Amino acid sequence: MADNKKSGKQTQSPMDPFGFSQMFQESFKMFDPDRVAQMFDPQKVFAQMPAMQSADMDMNAIIKKNQASFEAMVEANKAAAATYQDMLEKQMDIFNRMTAAAQDVAKQTESPVSADAAAKNSKIYAEAAETAFNLMREMAEAAQSANQQAFDRLSGQVSQAMDNIKTK
Repeated sequence: MADNKKSGKQTQSPMDPFGFSQMFQESFKMFDPDRVAQMFDPQKVFAQMPAMQSADMDMNAIIKKNQASFEAMVEANKAAAATYQDMLEKQMDIFNRMTAAAQDVAKQTESPVSADAAAKNSKIYAEAAETAFNLMREMAEAAQSANQQAFDRLSGQVSQAMDNIKTK
């Protein structure tokens, strides 16, 4: 969407007739690296664990001792968030390229005002959108699969670490 300077209203971009750019911009916010870092603020995390807040436990010392690990985890999460943001941008690029190709074909129509040409153009745009959405879905599914594979690979390590803690 573009801002109309005279009316102050937002207008549809010819390259984004369905308003997907705005939808994707909203999706990007959830992967903002600073927002991701705030989700893992150690003070907030430990505040949610009343059992860990006993009189003989110095939470600040625990946080300080693990500060480097925490910062490394935050940086890794920021990188992961940037990766997902990049994926959303690439999905938008796929959609824009597919609809631009459909627009190029539609411009070549001999008589764009005829009923046949309008039907042909509608079909071309529908096919371009369907192809774009399918490719975008495949990209999202590939990212989801990679995420699940990473979790599956590490879940055994989590179980082992929990067992090690229990034996101490």
